[in-house]
Amino acid sequence: MARRGKITNKQERDVIERPVRYKKYLQFFLIVCEDQNTEPTYFKQFISLFPENTLFLKTVGTGLSPKGVVERAIIERDNFEKVTLKEIDFVWAVFDKDDADLVGANGSMAKKENFEEAFTVAAKESIEIAYSNEVFELWLLLHLKNVSASVAIPRQDIYAELEQSVKKTTPYQNFVYQHGNSDIIDIIAKIGNEDAALKRAAKILEQQKDKEPIDANPSTKVHLLVKELRDWIGYYNYKPS
Repeated sequence: MARRGKITNKQERDVIERPVRYKKYLQFFLIVCEDQNTEPTYFKQFISLFPENTLFLKTVGTGLSPKGVVERAIIERDNFEKVTLKEIDFVWAVFDKDDADLVGANGSMAKKENFEEAFTVAAKESIEIAYSNEVFELWLLLHLKNVSASVAIPRQDIYAELEQSVKKTTPYQNFVYQHGNSDIIDIIAKIGNEDAALKRAAKILEQQKDKEPIDANPSTKVHLLVKELRDWIGYYNYKPS
């Protein structure tokens, strides 16, 4: 079973939004994602776990490159501050390495430069980064199984392992993973183990600590973002005995 709090299902997430009274909120948390579907859907799960008028969590999907995600995060943060009339407490950029390490047909290393510049810009703007090498689905896979840090894993293999791992659980024997389909989020919430994923991701990152993010395949920092969210959920839900 999934751990660390109940996650709402898709129907509950798709409710009609009401006007927000920002002045009632104590803190603001912004997550800007490379993906436009799976990643924002994943992080929206946490919204309902915060008590009313405590921490306001906003997620944005962009479809941009890593550097583009960070630049969009700056814009979203500045616009969000104008709307709320408050400083945004936490800003995270979520993106994948994908094929940024590959040389283009004309010898171009533009994708590599874009990936690395994302970290430089983020550091200047105090934006945290939750990258995955190669893909966000590595974080989902870690909810279901251990992954070795000793051998690089192409993203197609991550997708295949995720599909096979889900198929081992009833009633998902006929599951077919389709990249970009956010249904995987509900499935992981039901059969995955977040506590185990946090530990597995931390272990892999530790084993890759001497490598630059672009070379650290496999690795992810999504668990750091999730831990940040979980810590604040625990803080706001704490009830002294």
